[in-house]
Amino acid sequence: MSSTPPEGPEDQGYPPPPYGQQPQQPQQPAYGQGYPPAGGHPYGQAFPGGGDPRQEAPPSKAMAITSLALSLLFCVPFVAAIASIVLGVIVLGRSKDGRDHGRGMAIAGIVISTAVMLATVALLVVAVVLGLNTFKDVNDLAVGDCISADNLVDPDVEDEGFGLMTIESCTDEHDAEVVGTLTLDAEQAAAYDASPVGEICQSLVLDDPELFALVGPGIEVLTITDAAEPDAGDQVACILYNADGSPLDEPLLD
Repeated sequence: MSSTPPEGPEDQGYPPPPYGQQPQQPQQPAYGQGYPPAGGHPYGQAFPGGGDPRQEAPPSKAMAITSLALSLLFCVPFVAAIASIVLGVIVLGRSKDGRDHGRGMAIAGIVISTAVMLATVALLVVAVVLGLNTFKDVNDLAVGDCISADNLVDPDVEDEGFGLMTIESCTDEHDAEVVGTLTLDAEQAAAYDASPVGEICQSLVLDDPELFALVGPGIEVLTITDAAEPDAGDQVACILYNADGSPLDEPLLD
């Protein structure tokens, strides 16, 4: 029986190799290599749960919204404004990472809060200035001023004194109206304690027919000073008021 020799490369259709070279074998894939599955990541599967950092949820803007809301609480300007500014600064610091943490709202909150604080300070200054101009002592009074004060027209005012005095509009309700003033010299100041306090203003009223016509059963005159024992240079004011203690609501002097 004859046997058929195995087919060589030349029998499989491959050209004979050049002299001195080994015949080439068909290339096979390297161990472990293969084509990536369709639709898969070319560099392998992502870590489970890791996610793509470029697809993270946007940062919260709650702090920026709170900053803006606090800036609008004008009823508690300083507390709310300070909290708003602090939160706004924190938001601006976080915005340096390039993401939108509500930078615009934070800036608005800081600007509004700063404006509210400055306006509040300005109003306080104005109130103090107006208060200083409104509250008076006897040395600041002038003829025609209409005034009010606690216990000013009380029968015991000479013994107890009266409270803080304010200048009022003469067309509004007020306690009394100044009809005369006198600056005491040294002799008058020394004699003030010994003489009846009403004599100074009584003399002034008696010497002025217009004032004398105002004084009657319904209107009385009172002498007031800043101190029970005034010094030279202190002023005495003569005021007219309703004898029954009711307020005046119109000027007495023309």
